[in-house]
Amino acid sequence: MKTRLPLRTGFILFFAVLAFATRLYADDIPTFSDPDVNTFVKSYAQFVMDYVEAYNAAKTGDNSKLQALQSKSRELQAQAAQIPGKIKPDEAERFSNFIGRCSEKISDITKQ
Repeated sequence: MKTRLPLRTGFILFFAVLAFATRLYADDIPTFSDPDVNTFVKSYAQFVMDYVEAYNAAKTGDNSKLQALQSKSRELQAQAAQIPGKIKPDEAERFSNFIGRCSEKISDITKQ
């Protein structure tokens, strides 16, 4: 029994850290001077979190969540096409860093 307690505690700690990390990510959404860019950034951040959840569900055999994200993906692609002209030069690096963090999050989940 003693060997199971540390293992169980480890799993609980792992899931707590994972949940906390996702929350920190959601709180780390940058803001920009253009409201359309802010709307896109919030939508994209939500999409990334939804994708992580859907990907994990797909690994257990539930592909419905990934399929449901297809329409959202097309919407974001259309919005993304309008964003470059709305980002001010001094905001470009912040936007690029945000997109990079989102890409890393998606890449990390697909490596698991």
